[in-house]
Amino acid sequence: MRAKRESAEIAEPATAPLRRLFAVAILVALFGVGMSAFLNYFKFKSALESAARSRMAVPVMAVREGVQASLALGLPLASAAAVPDLLARERQADGAIRTISIFDTSGRVRFSSDPRAVGTVVPAAWQATAAAAGNDAWHLTAPDEAVQGLALRNSFDLTLGHVAVGYGLADQHLALVRMRGALLPIAIWGSLGSALLAMLVVWGVLNTGRKPPHGSGLGARTAGAVASSQGRLVAAMLLAVMLGLGCVSWATQHAFDRNLQPELARKAVVVGGSVSELLARAIGHGIAMPELVGVEAYLAEVRRQHPELAHIVVRDTGGVPRFAVGERAAAPGVQVPIGAANHALGSVEVGVSQAYLRNMLFEVLLDLAVVFVVAVFLTRELLQFITATDPRLAAAPASGGTLLARMRVPLFLFMLAEELTRAFVPGFARRLLGAHATVSADVAVGLPITVFMLVVALGQAPLASWSERIGLRRAMQWGALIGFVGLVGAALASNLYVFMGWRALCGLGYATVFVAAQGFVIAHTSQAERARGFALFVGAIMVAAVCGPPLGGILADHVGARVGFGVAAAIALAAWGAVRLLPQAATAASTTPALTWRDLRRVLSERPFLLITLLAAVPAKLILASFCFYLVPIYVVSLGAPTAAAGRALMVYAVLLVVVLPLAARLAERGVSQVHLIGGGLCVSALGGLGLLLWDGVGPVFVAMALLGLGQGLSIAAQSSLLSLACADEIRQYGSGALFGAYRLIERLGNASGPLLAGALVMGLGYAGAFAAIAAVVLVCGLLFLGLSGAMRAVQAAEVRA
Repeated sequence: MRAKRESAEIAEPATAPLRRLFAVAILVALFGVGMSAFLNYFKFKSALESAARSRMAVPVMAVREGVQASLALGLPLASAAAVPDLLARERQADGAIRTISIFDTSGRVRFSSDPRAVGTVVPAAWQATAAAAGNDAWHLTAPDEAVQGLALRNSFDLTLGHVAVGYGLADQHLALVRMRGALLPIAIWGSLGSALLAMLVVWGVLNTGRKPPHGSGLGARTAGAVASSQGRLVAAMLLAVMLGLGCVSWATQHAFDRNLQPELARKAVVVGGSVSELLARAIGHGIAMPELVGVEAYLAEVRRQHPELAHIVVRDTGGVPRFAVGERAAAPGVQVPIGAANHALGSVEVGVSQAYLRNMLFEVLLDLAVVFVVAVFLTRELLQFITATDPRLAAAPASGGTLLARMRVPLFLFMLAEELTRAFVPGFARRLLGAHATVSADVAVGLPITVFMLVVALGQAPLASWSERIGLRRAMQWGALIGFVGLVGAALASNLYVFMGWRALCGLGYATVFVAAQGFVIAHTSQAERARGFALFVGAIMVAAVCGPPLGGILADHVGARVGFGVAAAIALAAWGAVRLLPQAATAASTTPALTWRDLRRVLSERPFLLITLLAAVPAKLILASFCFYLVPIYVVSLGAPTAAAGRALMVYAVLLVVVLPLAARLAERGVSQVHLIGGGLCVSALGGLGLLLWDGVGPVFVAMALLGLGQGLSIAAQSSLLSLACADEIRQYGSGALFGAYRLIERLGNASGPLLAGALVMGLGYAGAFAAIAAVVLVCGLLFLGLSGAMRAVQAAEVRA
C-alpha cells in the first residue's frame, strides 16, 4: 500500500502538468480549426450574397436606363409610358425576382410588375436607405427576401425616384445549408485530428529531454522538460495547428467549387440574357451583326462591372465569333441565344472566371495567416501562464511571480476586448451618424475615439488613488464590469451621440483596469523585481494589440460591428470572472500622491521635461492615435478593402512593435544614445505617412504601419528612461510621482487629440493629405528633438561612463 501511495505521489506531479499542457494543445487546435471553418463559411456567405447583388444589378440598371431614356427634359416620372412593358420583360430575367417597382421621391409606387402595388407607399426603411445612398446602389436584406435599388435622374440631374428590385433568398438559404453540411464534417475531423496531433507532439517534446538523475521521479522529468522546452512546445503546437489549417483549407476549396459555381453560372445566364436582348433589338432594326459599332467597348464595360466573368463572346448564326472580350477559359461558358430560341440570330457565351474564385480563396488564406499569428501569441501566453502558476513547473506556490501571472490573464482578456473593436469603431461611428447630421462626418467619426481617450487620460490619476483605497482586485472587477456594460451599450447604440456616451463608459472601465493592474504589479514586486513585473504588464497589453484588431476586423466583415461589440463584451465579462481568481487582499503597499496643478506648473517650467514631452511623447501618441485609431480603419475601407484588411494592417504595427521593443532596450544598454533612438524613431514613424502621399492603395498602408511599429518600438521605451536621467534633479526636488504624472497626462492628451486632428485634416486635404500632414509634423518634431537635445546626450554619456 505504501508503495502504491508513493507511486501515486510520483505520478500526480507528472500527469497533472501534462493534462494542463494537453488542454492548451487542444484549445489552440480548436481555435485554429474553428476559426478556419468560421472564415470559410462566412466568406462563402459573403460571396453568395455578392453574386446575388451583382446579378440583380443587371435588371436594376436595365430598368433605370430604359426609364431615363424615355423621359424627355424635365418630364415627370408618371409620363414614362413604356415602363410597364419594360418591368414585365425584366421580371422574367431571373427566377428569383419577385417584384420590380418604381417609386417617386415621396415613396409612392408609380409603376410595378405587380399591379396591386401601384399607388401604395414603400416601407420607410426603403426610403431612408435610398435617400442615404444618393447616386449609389442601395440594398436591404430581410430574413426571406432582399431589395436592391438605384436612383432615377433626369437630364438636369434631379432625382425623380428609385428603381427597386425585390428578390427571394430561398436559393441562397439552400446553398448555405449545403455549405454547412459540407463544412461540418471537415471542421469536426479537422479539429479532432489537430487536437490529437497537438497532444502527440506535446508528449513527444516532453519525452525527448535528458533522463533524470537516478532516484528522481517522472514529475521532475516533466517539470524540467517543460521549463526548458517552452519554445519547442510552442513550435510543436503551432505545427499541429498549421497542418490542421492546411488540411481544412484544402478540403474547403472543393466545397467552394461545388456550391458557388451554380450561383456564378446563374449570374452568367442573367448577364448573357441582358447582352443578347440588347443585340437582338439592334439587329431587329435591320443592322447586320458585323456592322454593329461599339459592341466590344460595351462588352468590356459589362465585364468590368462583373469581375466574376472571365469572357464574353458574341457569335453569329454560323458560330463564328464576331465580338469577344476577356480570356477564354478551358471550360465552355454559358450559351444564351440572341432572339427567339427557335429563330436565333446568334448566341452569347459568358464564361465564369476561375481567377475570381482563386482571389477569394486567397483572401481566406490571408485571414488564416492572421489566425496563425494570433495562435502563436495565444500559445505563448497560455504556456507562460501554466509554467508560472504551476508549482510543479518551477514556480513557487505563493510567489509574486505566480500572482502576476494570474493577474496577466484578466488584464490580457480585458485589453483584448477593447483591442477587438479598434478596426471597426470609426466605420461603425460613420454609419451611426446618418445622412442629415450637422457635423462634418470626418470630424464626427473621430469624436467617440477622442471621448474614450480623454476619459482614459483624465481618469487615471483619481482612479489610481481610488483603486488603492478599495483594493486592487475589487477595482479591477469594477473596471471589467464597467467595460462590459459599455461594450454592450455600444453594440445597441442607435445614434452617434449615444454611442459616444457608451464609449466614454468603456474608457472609464479601461482606465480603471489599467491603473489597478499597474498597482497590482507595484504591490507584488520588490524594487529589483519591478522591471520584470512591468514587462509582464506591458506584454499582456501588446499581445492583446496583436490579436485584437485583426480578429475584430474579421468579425465586423462577416457578422457585423454590433456582433463584434457583443463578442468584445463577452470577453470583458470573462476578464471580470478571471479577476475573481486573484487574492482578495491585493492592495498597494503605498499610495502615490495625486498630481496637483502646482506640480504640473513646476515641471512645465523645466526645459528637459518640455523637450521630451512636447517634441517626443506627444508627437508619438499623436501619430499613433491618428493613424491606428482613425485614419487606417477609415482609409482602408474607403479603398474598397474589407475591414479585416484594416485589422491586418494594425496587426503589422503591433507585431513590429513587440519585436523591436526588446531590441531597442538592448541597444540602449549597449550605449546607443537614447536621444538618437527617440528622434530616429519619430523620423522612421513619419516615413510611411509621407509615402502615402505618393502611393495609394492598401499595400502602402501596410508599409506605413510597419514603419510606424518600427519607429514606435525604437522610441517608446527610451522616452521614460531618458526622462528619468535628464530630469533627475527635478525628480529629487518634486518627486517621481509629480514628474511622471504630468508626463503621462500630457502624453495621453496628445493621444486624445489625434483623431480630431486627423478628421479635420481629412476634410481639407483628403486621406493621403492627412497622413502626410501628420507625418510631416512628427518628422519636424523628431528633427527638432535631435537638434535641441545635445545636453541630454551628454547626461546619458556621463551615466554610461559611470
